[in-house]
Amino acid sequence: MRSLLTISVATALPFLVGVDAFWRLNCAKIQTGRIDPLVNPGTVSAHAHTIVGGSNIGINATGASLTASACSSCEVQADKSAYWTPQLYYNYPNGSFLEVPHSGSVVYYLGRGPSANITAFPPGFKILSGNKALRSYDSQTMTWGNATYPGEPVANRVSFACLTAGTQPPNQPYMFNVTQCINGMRAQIAFQSCWNGIDLYKTDNSHVAYLSGIDNGICPPGYETQVPLVFVETDYAIDQVPVGVDGAPIVDSRYVFSQGDPTGFGFHGDFQNGWDQDVLTEAVANCLIPDNFGQVSYCPSLYASDTNGAAYNCPEQPPQIGEQVKGLLSALPGCVEVTYGPDSATSAQMECAAGHPLPSMTVTVDSTPRPTASVIPGSAYGLPEHQYMGCYNDTSQIIRTLNEISVTNYTVMTVEWCQQYCMSHGYRLSGVEYAQECHCDNEINPTSINANGSTNPCTWDCGGTLTANSDGPQELCGGLQYINVYNNTNASFVAFGSNANTAGNALPYTPAGGFAANYLGCYPDGNGGRTLTGINTSQQNMTVELCAQYCTSGGQDNTGWQYYGLEYSSQCWCGNYINNGATLLTATTTPSNSSCQMRCLGSEPEICGGANALSLYWNAAYVVPAVKPSVGKFQSGQCLLDPGYNDSGRGLQPARMTNVNMTVEMCIKYCLGNYYHYAGVEYADECYCGNAIMTNTGAQLAVCNSTTQMLCKGNPNEYCGGSGFMNLYYSPSL
Repeated sequence: MRSLLTISVATALPFLVGVDAFWRLNCAKIQTGRIDPLVNPGTVSAHAHTIVGGSNIGINATGASLTASACSSCEVQADKSAYWTPQLYYNYPNGSFLEVPHSGSVVYYLGRGPSANITAFPPGFKILSGNKALRSYDSQTMTWGNATYPGEPVANRVSFACLTAGTQPPNQPYMFNVTQCINGMRAQIAFQSCWNGIDLYKTDNSHVAYLSGIDNGICPPGYETQVPLVFVETDYAIDQVPVGVDGAPIVDSRYVFSQGDPTGFGFHGDFQNGWDQDVLTEAVANCLIPDNFGQVSYCPSLYASDTNGAAYNCPEQPPQIGEQVKGLLSALPGCVEVTYGPDSATSAQMECAAGHPLPSMTVTVDSTPRPTASVIPGSAYGLPEHQYMGCYNDTSQIIRTLNEISVTNYTVMTVEWCQQYCMSHGYRLSGVEYAQECHCDNEINPTSINANGSTNPCTWDCGGTLTANSDGPQELCGGLQYINVYNNTNASFVAFGSNANTAGNALPYTPAGGFAANYLGCYPDGNGGRTLTGINTSQQNMTVELCAQYCTSGGQDNTGWQYYGLEYSSQCWCGNYINNGATLLTATTTPSNSSCQMRCLGSEPEICGGANALSLYWNAAYVVPAVKPSVGKFQSGQCLLDPGYNDSGRGLQPARMTNVNMTVEMCIKYCLGNYYHYAGVEYADECYCGNAIMTNTGAQLAVCNSTTQMLCKGNPNEYCGGSGFMNLYYSPSL
């Protein structure tokens, strides 16, 4: 299912371009069915809706009951309002209907119009926007306006965005090119933001009016009180609908909204206020007009109850209306007829025929929020002698905050359940995450960061306490890539997990070994080429010291390579150059320096890089390579530029050899043994001999360029020419 968290402001709401005065909320589905307490209070509504927001939504919902909801499926828990729009179906030629999936809606609160004095919705406030009966574009009904702020068709309150693979076409007030919307079709509705200041709701919606430009402009006379402009968008996953064979659409098939609308002109939305009034008032006063880029995190009053776990903490409630509205249906819920128009649909066409029995109804039993357990790091919580350590980041999928064993079980997961599970498997530390995961270890990954502070990202309710019928406090089980960690402080506890010693006791926790002065930082590796390309090894007992020993020995001066680095817990790489333009990763880059967080397999307190991330060190004893000045009677001279088109075209002829252990000494010994006065090393492992420079091949003497010289394969402290040139040695006597 497409995630609500990936919606882009620029593509989601075209009229937001250049305007940052708004906030937006991601909201998951809370109820699906024929529920509409505005139009059909206390009974079954004419057609099916999908609803987001407060858990107390139902046929008898009021503003007060919504505000008292146990939870909200919108990310800001202070907003227990309800927002609903008609459900979309795919209509097959045989007359059956298939629900088009979507995960919820995104709700925008916009500060629009000339007035900076926008009023928060009062308790009990309700609005309906749109006309379910429309089947064609109404160009006659206009918003109120004047010469400066002209009106426009009210029909423009509805818009559709077709998310294609290429350039996105302009929004339209109807469904269009639906089969091409392979990345989703987004239905959008703007609500009235001008209020008469008196009535909380009128059935004909005459208590509110649209701005002259709908999304901007001025209010008409008698509606001078401005309230936030609510804009709701629902992204339907068109690509997840099986519409034909091998993706080919079925002829005569169509997409239809639940009120029998195959055009989209009748798309509509309802809003029933259920906000914590103090929070809403403060947010409207301080966060609606300033440039907040739509982010809740910029608004303290909203951010205080923000959670990215709303879909888990407040899942979709059981259906209140006893009829099938999901999956494959033989008819639209309420036996609504599909009508194209252009005339508006009649009431008879949109409702069941007379005498058709109504489905069963369940009146909402209002529930109130359970208190959430508030635990301070260092305090006791859960099973006896267990201490809360804090909320830690857990962003890596390769090495986690706790790494030994884990289990997932949403139904039973509680802090105590996880603590008992880890104890029974011999681990002191337990951690709960994603509402349903339990992780165990005897030490914390030293690169994990305790996130406790002014904000706490561990906001997901434990599945076990969320589903339990209990009057006790709701427990928290981590969050999105964050884990609540607990420590068993019982001194007599005997650990026997995989990282316990032979005596059966948990190994004492040791912080990460301090990086030595020669540590250069975390560098990316493997994207387009290795950072170090000398030699490498992989050992199951790898440590920083073992890698240093491997890379800092050898060569004529026994000083090895200039750099060494570790990654993937077990790999060691050596090299004299940082290749491929690799640059130091910082906390703000992507990937970041936290990518180096894997413990060394041979010494867990130490860090041995990460996934495609190298913990890089400099070899302080390294001797900078140089051109060998002389070997016996052979003296170093200039470099010889060597076109080397073929063997007959080399600058030195006729003798040559190649050796993977090439050194300057090896080449000179080879040439001397064959009675040649010239010796030249090239390409790191090639040796050429001759008694004269073959200038007829284009070879010529030149000054050596140290930046392009290659290290000898057999001695990384010597240069052995390069690509297209030799380090040349000459002896007048043999």
